Amino acid sequence: MTATEATTPQPKQTVELYWMPGCSSCLRMKEFVERSGLDFVAINVDQEPERADKLTKLGLRVPAACIGDTCVTGTHLTSVAKLLGIEYSAPEMLEPAELMARYRRVIEALCDLIVQIPSERGDFKLPGRDRDVTSLAGHAGCVMRYFLGKYDDDDYEEFFEDLEPGYRDAPRLVAFAKETLQQAETWWAQDGHDDPLDRVVPLYWGHRTLAEGLEREVWHTAQHTRQLAYMLEHIGVQPRGALTADDLAGLPLPERIFD
Repeated sequence: MTATEATTPQPKQTVELYWMPGCSSCLRMKEFVERSGLDFVAINVDQEPERADKLTKLGLRVPAACIGDTCVTGTHLTSVAKLLGIEYSAPEMLEPAELMARYRRVIEALCDLIVQIPSERGDFKLPGRDRDVTSLAGHAGCVMRYFLGKYDDDDYEEFFEDLEPGYRDAPRLVAFAKETLQQAETWWAQDGHDDPLDRVVPLYWGHRTLAEGLEREVWHTAQHTRQLAYMLEHIGVQPRGALTADDLAGLPLPERIFD
């Protein structure tokens, strides 16, 4: 088996999309293939964990798209398009300065939403989902640290882990998100503002430019912030300060909030 970024699909072979609930890039991949009109089989690796062995052998993780024994990461839609024979031109990426401006707005909205989580409902979960509203807020507040670590040729995997109990209250969650923003601001002032971000680095979804990594973590944070507002509504809170269409314009987000 080979992991590749470009191949010609073989006729009549089944398109398999590997995904898991709560994965924003998985939802984005599925929407992309749905729009193409191609038939596919969606494989939820939470329900069928043994099916993920195919990806592990190739050094991949969800999301992923496969035809036969050829698989690509589902986070990179250009690779998915090439695998499936879909005509696709990636939209123009926002400039790094604009991405940073959007990230500031996203963190502002995230912090506004966090303080609206009722203290007695911090363990609220949507049906069929493992991540509660507090864990979602904490995850959204730290995913940018992965990019910042990669910029410095370091690894930051903690954002995949559950929060420590001490971080499960609103003041700590807000402080954590603001600390992440401050780390990003320091990086921007010292290095990012005059860096073309064209260096290719090994990300968990393949070798990509730093610009692609920055864009991914901005829209990733924005998507989880959208989800937080959605969960507040289901708790019975009318969210204030949620992200607007203007805040999100130009970011390659999924259309839906949850899969």
